Amino acid sequence: MQKQKTQTYKESHNLEERKKRVQEQLAKYPEMIPIIVEKIPGCKLPQLQKVKFLVNSSFCFNEFKNTIKKKLNLDEKTSTLFMYCGKTLMNEHEKLKKIYDQYKDPEDGFLYLQYADAETFGF
Repeated sequence: MQKQKTQTYKESHNLEERKKRVQEQLAKYPEMIPIIVEKIPGCKLPQLQKVKFLVNSSFCFNEFKNTIKKKLNLDEKTSTLFMYCGKTLMNEHEKLKKIYDQYKDPEDGFLYLQYADAETFGF
């Protein structure tokens, strides 16, 4: 039996729908950042129940990462969780606003992040 590939958020929502969603969220909550968080294929961690987040832009990345750890039922202090934007490992002390400005998707405006339980790209 062949394993069915899980569709990414981009694959399951067309560009117009994604752009509209970001525009609506930013109009209603200008201080918030729209983020999509998905599991890297092959990662042994569970899939998040929801992948879409609206997060205060003043948060440090580490605060958001700890939220993801909680949602994955991982211990904040002892569990390792790597989070990437593309192939870039995120700086935990950076403000989300700076990360968003640098890495948001130029087409739809979401910040796309991936997580893994190991250093996937060989850093």
